[in-house]
Amino acid sequence: MVSVQQLFDACEEFELTTAKLYSDFMIRLGSEDDRVAQFWEEMSSEEWEHYVIVHFGRNLCERAGMMREPVQTADAETLAELRQVLRESEERVARGAYTLNDAFRMAVLFETSEVDDLFMRLVGVIRQAIERLGEYHLEKRIQRANAHMHDHLDGLVRAVRRLANDPELVRYAREAVAAHLG
Repeated sequence: MVSVQQLFDACEEFELTTAKLYSDFMIRLGSEDDRVAQFWEEMSSEEWEHYVIVHFGRNLCERAGMMREPVQTADAETLAELRQVLRESEERVARGAYTLNDAFRMAVLFETSEVDDLFMRLVGVIRQAIERLGEYHLEKRIQRANAHMHDHLDGLVRAVRRLANDPELVRYAREAVAAHLG
């Protein structure tokens, strides 16, 4: 079990790392095809938007006095495993040892993994803060964030289908996203 503070710290780290990786994909892979550059730029921007939502939620939870409370649905071991997956991906990207299809596989892994689940758990914590503070008008922001997450995943699958030219990868992306969304 981790605290609300630890969950916010981890989610901020994961969103920033993913945004940077997608930006690297744009720079390295986008020179050959503008559609590829545009897609990875959008994915990176969306990860930055997720970071902003996390920061927004952190502020609410601080105001609600929730930062030291435990989060029953998250544990330190999972956070450590996710950090390791992202660290390995960062190292691979730094070496330049990947293709467009590899980048898509990494993105599907990130977007359908516990990283995304943690973000959604954090949304639940943010909702608790909204309720404690009685600032129900902020619930619309959270609803938009939830809707945006589905669009984000759908956009990834569409891009894999349009740009990967690999039926096996398309099937993997579709199945992983469908399983993740339940």
